[in-house]
Amino acid sequence: MVAPHHVEMVRRRRAGYNRRFPGDGHVLIPTLIRYARVLLLLATLIVVAGQVAPARAGMEDPLASRLSAAVVKSAFPDADGIGDVVGDPPVAPALKDGETVGYVFSTFETVSPRGFGGEPFDIIVGLDGEGRITGSHLLEQHEPIIGDKMVPESAMVHYLDSLDGLDISKPIRKRRMRGVDGVAGATTSATLMHGAIVMSARRIARIKEILVDNGGALALDLDVHAPLDWRGLVESGSVTRLHLTGADVARAGGYADDNDKTFIDLYTALATPAGIGRNLFGDQWYGHHLSQLELGAQLVMIASRGHYAWKRLSANQAGLYERLQIVQGDRTIRLTKQQSLPPSALRAPGAPGIDEMGLFGLDKASGFDPLAPWRLELLVSGPDGAEPVSFSLPYRIPGAFVMGDEMALEDAGFAEPNYVLFGWLRESALNTWQRIWVESAANIAILLALLTVLTLLLIFQDTLSRSRRWHAIVRVGFLSFVLIWLGWIAGGQLSVINLFSYGRSLLGGFDPLPFLVEPVILIVAVYTAVSLVLLGRGVFCGWLCPYGAFQELANRLARLFRVPQLSIPFALNEKLWAIKYVAIIALVGLAGYSMDAARVAAEIEPFKTAITLKFERAWPYALYAGGFVVASLFVERIFCRFLCPLGGALAILGRLHMFRWLKRRPECGGACHICESSCPVQAIPRGGRINMNECFQCLDCQVDYFDETTCPPLVARRKRRARATGAPTPSSYAAAGAAFTRDGGR
Repeated sequence: MVAPHHVEMVRRRRAGYNRRFPGDGHVLIPTLIRYARVLLLLATLIVVAGQVAPARAGMEDPLASRLSAAVVKSAFPDADGIGDVVGDPPVAPALKDGETVGYVFSTFETVSPRGFGGEPFDIIVGLDGEGRITGSHLLEQHEPIIGDKMVPESAMVHYLDSLDGLDISKPIRKRRMRGVDGVAGATTSATLMHGAIVMSARRIARIKEILVDNGGALALDLDVHAPLDWRGLVESGSVTRLHLTGADVARAGGYADDNDKTFIDLYTALATPAGIGRNLFGDQWYGHHLSQLELGAQLVMIASRGHYAWKRLSANQAGLYERLQIVQGDRTIRLTKQQSLPPSALRAPGAPGIDEMGLFGLDKASGFDPLAPWRLELLVSGPDGAEPVSFSLPYRIPGAFVMGDEMALEDAGFAEPNYVLFGWLRESALNTWQRIWVESAANIAILLALLTVLTLLLIFQDTLSRSRRWHAIVRVGFLSFVLIWLGWIAGGQLSVINLFSYGRSLLGGFDPLPFLVEPVILIVAVYTAVSLVLLGRGVFCGWLCPYGAFQELANRLARLFRVPQLSIPFALNEKLWAIKYVAIIALVGLAGYSMDAARVAAEIEPFKTAITLKFERAWPYALYAGGFVVASLFVERIFCRFLCPLGGALAILGRLHMFRWLKRRPECGGACHICESSCPVQAIPRGGRINMNECFQCLDCQVDYFDETTCPPLVARRKRRARATGAPTPSSYAAAGAAFTRDGGR
């Protein structure tokens, strides 16, 4: 056997000194029975509580039974009632004074949305006849992070209320930022609910012909309005100007005095959109002018100052304005008296004095396209009866007054394309989850770098393990980064709920969207799955779990200050391992009956409190999560070793891993028990074979394996070399080498 004082030396180097639990662990069986009874009682109470809770219509019930007066009031505050629910998907008309003013519907029947955990949710939504969301009511949700003691449901309701008044005909972008709108920790749920409301409202709007599904074609936005003075109208392109002097006209061959006096200052605008017409004429007169036009007709304003009069009718063609015409492509539209409306004054602040002004209504029959570029041509007679000379005033409606798909707006030139990710991707071509990945590009890059470093550490673990000092520096630094950045900043803490979500999605028709909107979690999960197949649970549990890192760092700090460490007898330690397997089996069984009950029981994990919500929860949860951190000051990774259901699940799934990279010698567990004593989580039994179900791949045993002053076979080998060369034998390992030699080591 190895000299006892040498084993004690290894223990003191790790822990300062140890205290052992009394007894041999036989008292654990009654403890386990009591623990199982507590779990069973907890599950029973949860189920019973769910059964005796006040009955309320759920999403599976008919829509009519869900539309209580309070729900309708939330979704459509202006309605005084609803009509019969009809159609597929079902829709109820919202009534006011007996007239239909909009519609009330459910996201569940309309678009069948799924939440973060893969479970459906139901939001009752109101939509008015203008295509604007009037309100919403979160009727049912099963999101694991939303609850009275977590992210309050009231915070999510407040966020959804911010969508009231949203015009669904316009491009809608939801910025995904951690902590925004009071839903920190539930941004995935917020993103999915936001998308469900918009998608369901657009579907109902198409069914009810509030919006015409024209394949993404563009249309004038007649309603958008922001106050602008005359200068703002001109600078924005809403009003365009052509200034000609007599010299300009004469040089072009027109009949005019060759001087620098103003020949004409000509202005034109498409005044149909409120953002232009209301600013030009004022609210009252703008409405009056539009009321004189048939539906779909366009209002063109022409105004001028200067001595050239364009408002002159042709002597040969009755009612034709002979000095002006509109040209659009290969089409020429001659302006007539019949198209003319009684003009009014320009009321935009700062508007110039006008000598002549005309308003023209161009109906659909004219072929005028308000979205296409056009030009106003001014015709000036040539000298001695020569052909008239034309001067063009080009016009195109500004993009601010055009609505439609972002890509269509960019293709038509109404908006500048925005390229992201170093100019590689056009943002308008991205869907919701792709935008989230682009917005998270920095976090993704950092995470990939982190995983690359971890992969290299695992590949070159022998090199790292040859230096006790560098192993400690690298491990502490890596775990600190995992805790602070991956856990608290990037929100990359995996949970058993993630495992349930992936499993339910695979079994119930895979929908990738709930997982794609959390790129950091997804990448960590994929890396964990691959490492599980290759090396077992230890890669995630030992290197990538922020809460596990929290515990280990706390323990290292405690040992630095020589806090006494409690050494659990191996027999008791081995039996305590069973608790986490009992926990995961109970959670899986509970999830098969009720995911809601399983989510509540999954609070056995302190990850949500300590990492996702950074302890910003009710005090019992914070005390529970913090309690394990305090306990880890005395027993390293106490929660990970004995209670973690996620660790239990990963251990089960990783039992058939492909590789065993941790090196052992034939003497391990026989003549030598150094690694057994130095393993911080007691994953090496007396036989010397590492239990990979419990190993966290911390590499502490590998450091001892390569340490010529600690590993007895290496000590003996070095002693023999020293004797052969006549060098003195270091007293620090002479006793260990002698003991190992006596036991038959070579």
